[in-house]
Amino acid sequence: MNHIAITHNPFLVETEFLINGHSPSESSNITAYGAKRLQLWVEQIFDDLQALFNGSNDFFIEFTGVESDFNDIKEAANNAIQNGMCVELKFNPVAPAEERLEKIKTLMEQVSNESPKFADYLANSDLKAKQDFEDALNNDFDAYVVATMSSGKSTFINAMLGQGLLPAANEATTATIAHIFDDKSIGDVFYGERFDSNGNLIEHDDAVDLATMKVWNDDCETKTIRLKGNIRAIKENNNVRLVLTDTPGPNNSQDPEHQRTTLGFIQDSKRNPLIIYVLNATQLGTNDDAQLLRLVADTMGKGGKQSKDRFLFVVNKMDMFDPERGENIEEALNRVKSYLEENGIHAPNIFPVSARMAYLLRKQGELTRAERNDKTNIADLLLEEPSMAFPQYMSVSISVMSTMQEKAQHDEALQDKTMWRALLNSGLPGVEAVIDEYINKYSFPMRLNRAHLAMTAVIERGMQEAELIKQLEIDEQALSMLQSEIRSLKARRDQGFNTRAYKEQLKQEGRDLPMDVHNALNDIEIDVYARIGELGDLFIGDVSSREAESKIDVASKDIKFLFNRSINEYEKAFMSSQEIIKRELHQEYQNHVAQLFPESRTLELPVFQSLKKSISAFSLNLELKSDEVQTKRVVVDSYETSTSTWYKPWTWGDTETVNVYDDKEYVDLQELWKERITVIRKQFASLKGDAVQRIREDKDKLIDNYLAFLESEFSIKFTAVLADIEQKVENQTQRENAIAQAKSDIDEICAIKQELEVILQF
Repeated sequence: MNHIAITHNPFLVETEFLINGHSPSESSNITAYGAKRLQLWVEQIFDDLQALFNGSNDFFIEFTGVESDFNDIKEAANNAIQNGMCVELKFNPVAPAEERLEKIKTLMEQVSNESPKFADYLANSDLKAKQDFEDALNNDFDAYVVATMSSGKSTFINAMLGQGLLPAANEATTATIAHIFDDKSIGDVFYGERFDSNGNLIEHDDAVDLATMKVWNDDCETKTIRLKGNIRAIKENNNVRLVLTDTPGPNNSQDPEHQRTTLGFIQDSKRNPLIIYVLNATQLGTNDDAQLLRLVADTMGKGGKQSKDRFLFVVNKMDMFDPERGENIEEALNRVKSYLEENGIHAPNIFPVSARMAYLLRKQGELTRAERNDKTNIADLLLEEPSMAFPQYMSVSISVMSTMQEKAQHDEALQDKTMWRALLNSGLPGVEAVIDEYINKYSFPMRLNRAHLAMTAVIERGMQEAELIKQLEIDEQALSMLQSEIRSLKARRDQGFNTRAYKEQLKQEGRDLPMDVHNALNDIEIDVYARIGELGDLFIGDVSSREAESKIDVASKDIKFLFNRSINEYEKAFMSSQEIIKRELHQEYQNHVAQLFPESRTLELPVFQSLKKSISAFSLNLELKSDEVQTKRVVVDSYETSTSTWYKPWTWGDTETVNVYDDKEYVDLQELWKERITVIRKQFASLKGDAVQRIREDKDKLIDNYLAFLESEFSIKFTAVLADIEQKVENQTQRENAIAQAKSDIDEICAIKQELEVILQF
């Protein structure tokens, strides 16, 4: 049996493979996985192993890592076994991510507070290092609840809250986005704030209730609601704060912009937030569902296993089935699975629940007569019928199963402890346990990785500066050579940076659209026109005006959905383009600095090499400033919006266009579609044109920012570094003191680096 040793460190994103005691060849697919997160390769690892061993089926896998990653290895092994392989597993567990995160947060806070130099390096580091540092310390974890009409979404969220806070009305009437922050310090009430479309606070309430939420939601001025309180289903945790977001229905007519925001949550493959998609077990197949599920399927097809794990399909209202009436639960769930597969979602994570049961068990205060009757009837159903124990239909790890049982047994809302099994059978603790697993599996390691990147960047910056000063410990002849070279550097700087030739050349050459962005724009366009073609196939034959109006209405919703989806894809293209162009400009900057340091015998001096590294490491922040951008995405968490948009408003789909046919006996659908297709294509062509123009404008602004940096900030930093070195070269006492301090700084930085490595490595 072939022995495969896999050691995966999700915090450093490093994997070591040993194949029968030897490292795989450089050309092997397996070697390429060494710097990738496990979830990007785990699903194909056994196929790669089989190919590597020319079809051999026998493998002994020894995995060293965290439990959540081993569960993925185990799932992949089970699939391989079903395909005829022989796989044995051994697990060598390491300290979990949360334990390490606690240690690294303590280290980061300690170093920031006790080391002024470290804090200064961080304050003056580039934007990415600062962002990584903030992300590592940010406890918020987003879970978005998405659903179409009549799914019981509000009841599902209320069950997690333990009280009836959200109006359990038709979701089509919900025009607001509600962010619910878990905050145990407030007690059993929820503090609430509501904001208008410009992010302005309209009103706040220290104890929001159902009546308040109804009033706020019905007020057209309200665009976003922010609630803080105890989400009872979630245990207190110093390292994570759940942010549960209630999204409006995808075709909400009261605020069309909310559709684009909801789609953006699903399309966010950068942060990969958890999406809880609530389905109505008794009513599948709405057009709204089909649109959303198609987008979900496309998103799940990109990015490996995490892109699948982040979508939880909660099948609600399972208590509406009754085995005594011959209704089979397994068959009902198979219908859900088939429905999802028909919409392109394969092997979905399905969680059957009775949100109504969980809500009634957890609700604070007195139940109404109707609620008491419902509680009794549903409890009898879930406890007496073995097939109504919903956790048995969930494909989850042993640790998740254990967590859901613990959640049900120790739920503080249960006055009658004998009812814990009813809560467990409702399925909701299973969903909550999977949320916990997702956080442990993805959020904690990601934050540890961000902490590592941030601290490493700061450590390298500090080390470069200290090493530069330390290298001044040289003899008089070398000091004299250094003084001469500094004078030459100044001259080259003055000659190089004060001429217009370089700047004009860069502006004229500019930067073409990056190929990746160009391909992404083409992919968006291909997808759009393919979908438009599918819609056109529906407009065939002669129908009544009523049928024509119905088809126009459906097509209108599809086109508007596609339009908003495309806008979000273009927004992603903007961000990608900026990142690529910034990387190119950073390389341009490195090349330009290299021209200041031509080959010479002085380069042999360590101090001169350190000087070159120090100058190359100047913080080059090219980010577009808010006043340089005509528009920006709505940032709901900080409640910023923009009154202008780069795209044109969508106007097609007005039902009045059908009324001209009211006096005719039939409508020729092909003729009707011919009239519309020109308008549709023109709108999408205009959208792409506007997007490309925006990308080019952003590119030009980034180049302008780079040139402005060379003209002002770089010159100042460059002059300051050279002046500081010159002063120390000329003043022996100052130089000796600086060298002694640099050695002390290096020792301190090395100690921080070593402590960081101890926390992150196995």
